[in-house]
Amino acid sequence: MRHFDQELIKKLKQQDHSAFNTFYLETVDMFSRYIEANYFINTQDAQDLIADFYVKFREGVKKYDENQSFSGYFRTVFKNLLKDHFKKNHDIPFTDLVVEDQDMTFEETLVDEEEVIGDLLQKDFELTKIQQAMKDLDDGSRDIIYWKFIEEKSNEEIEILLGISNDNVRQRISRAIKQLKARLENLL
Repeated sequence: MRHFDQELIKKLKQQDHSAFNTFYLETVDMFSRYIEANYFINTQDAQDLIADFYVKFREGVKKYDENQSFSGYFRTVFKNLLKDHFKKNHDIPFTDLVVEDQDMTFEETLVDEEEVIGDLLQKDFELTKIQQAMKDLDDGSRDIIYWKFIEEKSNEEIEILLGISNDNVRQRISRAIKQLKARLENLL
């Protein structure tokens, strides 16, 4: 996805049709992939959610504060729409991460991303099992894994999206991977 320049953002706020078409073409595939990778939703419902997002975004962008991250803004609108949908239509389990050893240092809580991904691939998990495990993750963990491994964002990009330090990004990635690995192993 490209960076949106200030001129396009200004036109979006002014409700320019051409700007909305550009925004739509730049983002629709990203939203479709996000839903497909993270939720078990039929195609029609996914398309309806995405259409609802663009309606909500078009109305809300008029009030967008240009001091905010634009990418963070529209992603938040999208995520909030998804949350509202699932609050109305589905039970989504929320889990708390339990730390087994309170005496562990920050570095000891981290996992080696490459090693874990390699291990997971060696176990030859089926796509449906990965999707099920992803569905069982909390929203934050699901987002971190999606951004890091589907959108291939750097830790620095995730840091900007979440407004947290790089150390916190690394820790959240580590926790998310641990949660995903545990859920995948439970599915075997």
